[in-house]
Amino acid sequence: MDDASPTLTSRAVPAKILPVPTTVSAQLRRSISNLASAPRLALEQMPTTADAWRAFVAGADAQALAIAPILATLFPHTVMKTQIAGVTVREITPAGWTADRDGKLLINLHGGGYVLNGGEASTSEAVLGAHYSGLKVISVDYRMAPDHPFPAAVDDALAVWKAVTADRDPASIGVFGTSAGGGLTLALVLKLKSLGLPLPGALALGTPWVDLTGASDSYAVNAEVDGIFSSFDTIGRAMAALYAGEAGVADPLVSPIFGDFTGFPPAILTTGTRDILLSDTVRTYRAMRAAGVEARLEVHEAMSHAEYIYAFDSPESAVAFGDVAAFFHGHLKG
Repeated sequence: MDDASPTLTSRAVPAKILPVPTTVSAQLRRSISNLASAPRLALEQMPTTADAWRAFVAGADAQALAIAPILATLFPHTVMKTQIAGVTVREITPAGWTADRDGKLLINLHGGGYVLNGGEASTSEAVLGAHYSGLKVISVDYRMAPDHPFPAAVDDALAVWKAVTADRDPASIGVFGTSAGGGLTLALVLKLKSLGLPLPGALALGTPWVDLTGASDSYAVNAEVDGIFSSFDTIGRAMAALYAGEAGVADPLVSPIFGDFTGFPPAILTTGTRDILLSDTVRTYRAMRAAGVEARLEVHEAMSHAEYIYAFDSPESAVAFGDVAAFFHGHLKG
C-alpha cells in the first residue's frame, strides 16, 4: 500500500463583480456600497518600521475617533476614564442606567489587530454593547504593538479581571470583544484556566481572530470580498507578526484556536457571510461544541468583518448587539 499523500490541487476562481445585495437593509446596503470604493492596502504599503507603524496607527485611529460624536448622539452615554490595576480603562454608562442594574457588568476588549484602536478610539463597541444591554461596560485600553507586543495585551486583560473580580462575583461578569478583541477574550479565559482562577459567566465573541497563522479557509475564500478586513496576506499577516513577536503566531495565547476550550463559559459568536474571519468564527464554534461548551453561532447575510460595529445605524447591527445583550442577560448572575 502506498502511504504517499495524494497531490492536492488548488482551484482557480474567475474574477467577478460582487453586487450590492438586495437581501439586506437599506442601511447595510449603503455601508456595503461605501466599502466597495474604499482604498485597499497593497503589501508594499504596509509599515516596516516602528515609526512607520505609529504613523499608520495614528491615521487609522483618527478615522475611528471621527465617529465618536455620532455614537454619542445615537447612543447616549457617559465615559469615565480611570485605571484598574495600572491599566487604563474607560467605564461606559448608558443613558438611563440605574443602580438596580449593577448586579451585572460587562468587560470589553476592543478589536484592531492588537495594533489599532487604542486610547480614545477604543470604545465604539463598548458604547454599543452598553446601549443594547443597559449595563455598564469597562472598556480595557490594553497595551499594543509595536511598542508592547504579546503578552502585554493578555497581561493587561488578566490584571483588570483579577481586580474587578476581587469584590464581584465572576459569574455576574460577561466579557466581549470583536476581531482581536474576540481572540483576546479567548486568550484571557485560557490564561485564567491555566492559573486556576474563576471564569466569566458568559462570553460574546464577535468574528474572533483566533488563527494568526493564516490557515483558515475564508482567508482565501473571502479575500477582497470582505470590505473591511480585505486581505490577510497584507495587513493581517503584518499585524500578526508584529503582535506575536518572539512567541510566534502558533502560541495558543496568540492563536487561541490551538488551545483547549474545555470548561469554557457559554459563548455567543457573531460573523457574516462576507467576513474574512468567517472560518475563524466557525472553527471556534465547532471546537467549543466538541469540548462540550454551550455555544451559539449567529451568521449575518452579506456582512463583512465587524460590520455590525461600523454600520451601527442598521437593523442588522441592532439585531447583532441585541442578541449579545439577551445572551448576557440570560447567562449572567445578578
